[in-house]
Amino acid sequence: MIFERYLTPAREHQRLGLVCLGVGWQQVTAMLFEGRVLGCYQLTLITGGSGWFRSGNRHAPRIPVQAPAAFLLFPGEYHAYSPDPTGWREHWVLFEGPTAAAYEDLGFLDRTEPVMSLGGVRPLRQGFDRLLTAVEPGAPNREVVTSAIVHQLIIDLKTIRVDEDGSRVVRYFDEHATEPLTVGEHARRLGLDEAGLRSEMQRATGTTPKEYIVRTRLSRAKRLLLATDQSIHEVARNVGYDDPAYFARLFSRRVQQSPSEFRRTGQTSGQN
Repeated sequence: MIFERYLTPAREHQRLGLVCLGVGWQQVTAMLFEGRVLGCYQLTLITGGSGWFRSGNRHAPRIPVQAPAAFLLFPGEYHAYSPDPTGWREHWVLFEGPTAAAYEDLGFLDRTEPVMSLGGVRPLRQGFDRLLTAVEPGAPNREVVTSAIVHQLIIDLKTIRVDEDGSRVVRYFDEHATEPLTVGEHARRLGLDEAGLRSEMQRATGTTPKEYIVRTRLSRAKRLLLATDQSIHEVARNVGYDDPAYFARLFSRRVQQSPSEFRRTGQTSGQN
């Protein structure tokens, strides 16, 4: 049993930053992809059965794949995979674009962890069901709709992969980011060493603890600037900066407006 559809997005669709090139599903008992190299990304969801996967080169060790699981193929990278003799059921989607590369930079698509064991696959299955509907003959705006669905699939994959420890770390920093502690002190509070904290934070948010602290503080500063009449000095102190001049420089560099300009214009653009 095989279903597959391929798309050829126009130049206008490419400007979306991420486009779907193909989608399908199949129940297979005899299949071997050996030594392939794609020019795009592929996400494969295994909902039943088992098999193996390898990437990087033909001498790399085989990684066991046991449903529910997913694996990622990256452009320009050698890969091979096959189900066991009993077979497996797979859904797959091909996609490309600069936004896909950005997701890779942010850790949502990780070359160091191409095979992912999953505790649950319901959001991903629902996403693939929407993709299959979006590519049916006569479906309107299929290139735009499939692009949006692939975005959500990538986000859902990341969400499913973040374990309880990662969620604990994010909740902790959302609550304590404004406190005047070093990264090492935060790590000790969490019962981790600095390397372990960096690893958990990278997996959960795609960034470092220090960067997450800065972004959280600036986001709170924006709220205080727009929702209160606190002075710039008070806002700086309330988000964790004893030096208001440093806070103003940091805010201006990241948000591309000074704190007073941001308050006056009510702008929410710029980088956090």
